[in-house]
Amino acid sequence: METRKSIHVLLVEDDQTVADAITRDFGHDGVTVTVARTLAEARAALCQPSAPVGVVILELRLPDGRGESLLPDIEECPRQPAAIITSAFLPELLADALEYRPVAMAKPVSTAALLRMVKTVAAGYTRPMIRRFVRRFELSRRETETVALLAQGHGAKEIARRLTCSDKTVYFHLTRICEKTNCRDYHEIVGRLLAFTCQALGHTPPEHAAFVDPVCSPTVRR
Repeated sequence: METRKSIHVLLVEDDQTVADAITRDFGHDGVTVTVARTLAEARAALCQPSAPVGVVILELRLPDGRGESLLPDIEECPRQPAAIITSAFLPELLADALEYRPVAMAKPVSTAALLRMVKTVAAGYTRPMIRRFVRRFELSRRETETVALLAQGHGAKEIARRLTCSDKTVYFHLTRICEKTNCRDYHEIVGRLLAFTCQALGHTPPEHAAFVDPVCSPTVRR
């Protein structure tokens, strides 16, 4: 029998009722939740090597600052966690935060829907979703392998090691993927895959071009 990989979620949420509900319902499904009520607590939790975080669920309004300010810390983690912003104040989301391509889900959101999204992003965007993405943009076999590893948080050097090829070859694949998906860089490739996943699962991203344009309007950027 295949052992299901456990998921560790860092929930950055100052509403005790919401935190308790998510912790309880996720726990029933075997998902471990660490709750941080402030940015300071969240940063401390991200630095714990003994309990690596796979997904961060982030509220925008926190007692000691804006939730978006945690996104650079998330990106600096050795094994970068996926970031999900869930808030009743999504229109307040700062433009700079969109560069990190978080998933955005408006509150109120059911714990069941949130759990489905956690499982999706923690799995590196499940193979069925990647296959649909590959068909949509007509990626080659090697490009598909590169996207799958990229979605799991691996950088170019690690992708090259796993594919037993040179860094130069990986960058060639990434360049071709960018051309086919109309992305500026590999960070945006992951963002586009994430937006594609949100829409395919029936979640409605906020009405902002950074979320909607990647899937719906493949216009060329100059």
